[in-house]
Order: sequence, then structure tokens, then C-alpha cells
Amino acid sequence: MSWLASLWPWGRQGAQPADTATAVATPVRIDPVEKPAPPAPAARPTLPWLLGCADLTDTPITPMERNALDAVARTLAQPKIADNLLPRAAALIPQLIALVRQTDLPTPAIAERIGKDAVLAAEVMRLASSSYYRVQGDVTNLEQAIALIGLQGLQTVIARVLLKPIYRSPPGPLSGRAGARMWDHSEALARHTAILCVPAGQPVFDGYLAGMLHDTGWTVAFSTIDRTGLHLPVPPSQAFGTALSEQMHRLFGLAAQRWEITPGFAALAQDARRNGMVAAAHPLARVLQQAQQAALDELAPVG
Repeated sequence: MSWLASLWPWGRQGAQPADTATAVATPVRIDPVEKPAPPAPAARPTLPWLLGCADLTDTPITPMERNALDAVARTLAQPKIADNLLPRAAALIPQLIALVRQTDLPTPAIAERIGKDAVLAAEVMRLASSSYYRVQGDVTNLEQAIALIGLQGLQTVIARVLLKPIYRSPPGPLSGRAGARMWDHSEALARHTAILCVPAGQPVFDGYLAGMLHDTGWTVAFSTIDRTGLHLPVPPSQAFGTALSEQMHRLFGLAAQRWEITPGFAALAQDARRNGMVAAAHPLARVLQQAQQAALDELAPVG
């Protein structure tokens, strides 16, 4: 068991990921005629879950939906995301960068800095006192807790505590509707992206950051559409949902290009803005895509 398991349970249903299950050998029957493999299940879209609505419809895209996509495209054409579309990021991301960079300091210095934030200190102590670490004895102070959870554990706690306010519900029909679910989704996405980074050979903290901040693309998209005064039908069309999902990944890249938290995260942001998700070249984008399905399976299990 790794430190990942202590930070995140394997989903709300208690099931472990498929790649951790024990393989069972079964006899193979060879048919006279080879049968084609069944098609892979279609990826589940995130948009309906965020909006708390039924599945996307198969109706043609509406003129209002096209206008909404055009509005988002105009935001994407800008050199950077306006601060009023993601207001809390301007204050919170620099704090995250500063704290993450201070994790290279000696443990007493880190403990002194963490101790100035009561919420952050309590979260570090909570993790270090969890059942996973408790076998190593009681934790009585921050220095001991930081040494116990290690660098990745500490960085993850810092990111989780500092970034949560980014997803507080902003005003607007779409933003208000999705805001209540945004934190739950970003937290699940961060957890599954970090887990999937291990077999993919990607840095775990980069994956956690990508999952935690990816939904800022949705935040900017919803805020942009709300500001147009358009009132979109809910549930929207499949064509609109597919196009908006691609735009939101690029919006994430446009926003995150200013957040050079780690080199790997910065490279992912550049790739997202340039290529989108469909043509993504950065390997972490593919991990993120897999994690999106795992997060939905956890939050809204089928059947």
C-alpha cells in the first residue's frame, strides 16, 4: 500500500481500481470463426453530472448553443483569462506556488510556515494521525507529522486546502447550477489522476494538480456563457456538450499557463491550450482523460 491509499479511499463504494484486482486464469475456448471484440463503451460526458441533469440529448445543436460556443471561442482567443472569470485564482495560486516551493526547506522551517495556517496545520495533523500512519505511533506535533506523510503527501494536502475556495459557486444560471458539484468532482478527479499516474509513470503531484485544477476550465466556460445572458436548454444537446468539453480543456490550458506550479503541470497547460484534449500530445492529458471516467464512476455509478 502506498501513501496514495492513505490519502484517498478507493471510491465511495469501497471497490478498488480494476488494475489492482487479482487476475484469475480461466480456460480459453477457441471458436472456429474468430469473433470481433465488442466495442469499447463510449466515454461518459461530465457535463450532465455537473449540471445535475439528464443525459445529453440527440437533438440538433440549437442556435442558442452555437452562440454560447462562439462566446467561449472569443474567450479562448484572448491572450489570457480575465481575472473576473476566475476571481479567486489570482490570490490562491501564488500562495500555493509559494508553499510548494517551501517544501524544500528543512522540516522545522516547513512546520513553522504551516503552523501559521490553522486549517492547513489541522489537515496535516489529521492525515498523519489517520489509520494508515497510526501504526507508527501517535503524532504529537507538526514536525513529526510532516516527516511522516512525506513530501508528496504534504504537497497534496497544501493543494487540497488552498484550492477549495476556487470552486465556490459564482452567480449565474450555469455557474450556480454546477458550482455545488464542482468541488466534489475536482477532488475525485485529482484523486484518480494521481492514482493513475503511478502505472503511467507520470509525476503523482503533477497529476493531482491537473485533476484538482482541470475544472477551472468549466468554471470559465460557464461564467462566459452566463455573462452573455443566454439561457441554454438543460439538458443540452450532445453536439453542444462535446464541443464545450473540448473548449473547456483549452480554457483550462489558457488559465493554467500562468500557474507555473511545477514544470510538468506547466507543460500540460501549454499542450491543453495548443492541442485541446482530442489531439493532446502530453502523456498526462491521457491519464487525465482516463481519470475523468473513473471520477464519474465513483460519483455517479451506473446501475
